[in-house]
Amino acid sequence: MSSNNPYGAQWDEGGSQPPMPGQGRNVGPGPGQQPSPYRYPQQPPAGYPQQPPAGYPQQPAAGSPSSASGYSFGPFAPEQQQTGWGGGPQPGQYGGPPRAYDPAPTRQAPKQPKNRTKILIIIGAAALALILVAVAVIVATRDKPSADPQGGQNPGGQQSGAPQNTPRPSDAVSAYLQALAAGDATAALSYSADPAPTGPLLTNEVLAESRNRMELTGIDVPVVDDQNVKSVSAKYTLGSSVVNESFDVVKVSGTWKLSRAVKDLDLAFIVDGPVPVKINGVKVSEESVAVLPGSYAFTTGLPYVGFGSKNVVLVRSPYVDADTYNIQSQLTGAGKKAAISAAKKSFSKCLKAHSLTPKNCPQKFKSKYSYNKSTITWRRAGKDPFRKPSVTFSGTHARVQVPIDLKLSGSCSYQGRSGNCSGSLTGTSVAVIKVTAKPLKVKWL
Repeated sequence: MSSNNPYGAQWDEGGSQPPMPGQGRNVGPGPGQQPSPYRYPQQPPAGYPQQPPAGYPQQPAAGSPSSASGYSFGPFAPEQQQTGWGGGPQPGQYGGPPRAYDPAPTRQAPKQPKNRTKILIIIGAAALALILVAVAVIVATRDKPSADPQGGQNPGGQQSGAPQNTPRPSDAVSAYLQALAAGDATAALSYSADPAPTGPLLTNEVLAESRNRMELTGIDVPVVDDQNVKSVSAKYTLGSSVVNESFDVVKVSGTWKLSRAVKDLDLAFIVDGPVPVKINGVKVSEESVAVLPGSYAFTTGLPYVGFGSKNVVLVRSPYVDADTYNIQSQLTGAGKKAAISAAKKSFSKCLKAHSLTPKNCPQKFKSKYSYNKSTITWRRAGKDPFRKPSVTFSGTHARVQVPIDLKLSGSCSYQGRSGNCSGSLTGTSVAVIKVTAKPLKVKWL
């Protein structure tokens, strides 16, 4: 019958006190007692609790009417397993046969081994480290936006740029529109069927300017689970324009994507012109460029030439043609003022010329009289011709048309006779100014 002691030791309750650890001897009987058939075991292996001191009762044997309360123990290595001790039933407390009414002895909790304590400390430290890492991850990701794959605008701002899982056809369309709304061109392009489009205008910076000017809101994409569909309907608002569109979808490697994610803008009629072309601040020279749905402002980067007040093109979807044909270069407000000022300055200089036909001036006067050049004087007879001039623009040049009403006087001679001559000059004249380079140069026609 094996002992319930976790280390396999049995005590001879009828003998003398237990031996000191390591003795492992037989215990002789006390005076007037029968020799005990039991032997003390060897000292327990290192690291295990020592044997209980003398006088402590052992755990009751199997079949005892009550079981002692104590600690539970874990598994032990093979050399630490319980050792069964042969023999008959354990003697009673005073050396006699066991009695059913003997009280159940209590078991003292063994001390924890040192190695086990170290292991528990290491495990506790590792668990604390994992908790700290988890807290750091939660704090780092708490404020990051999450794109809802079905409807609703993401109020968190920028997305991560990594594509979402799109197991349903509508997931791809919704995630694509959510990325556009957040200004994340990288994420939006990730939902395009391979190969993903590229180009100078397919960047987060370009899309951010579009978003600042005209936001994409009110995204509504009904859920579509059908794995055989070819298109998904969507509704959204771009600026003040409500867009209803049907997006073609295709399944690629188990996920759904858009067959078309960008729109190509035709720029052939404008990039070949004499002025540079910038779209949302990026200079372009290609005859066709790809853009995502949004708003795109055409500029030149020049102070005196631009594309007017209607220089913003709205790209509603990848399927709707954008009207770029009305984009035409023209003088800016500053350019018009600069052209008029340059023409007026040149005109004033021409009035001081002592010539009937000064070079590069509006005066073209022919006379049969011979004037003494040093005496020739020009003066304006009518109103200021630059009060309301006519200004037009073509290519890189501004044209300033002004009325001419001038008086001429000076010493002259005719057929051997001398005298004072006078004349008048009326009509219109045109000053042409190149406004794409400084300083501005004026040429009178």
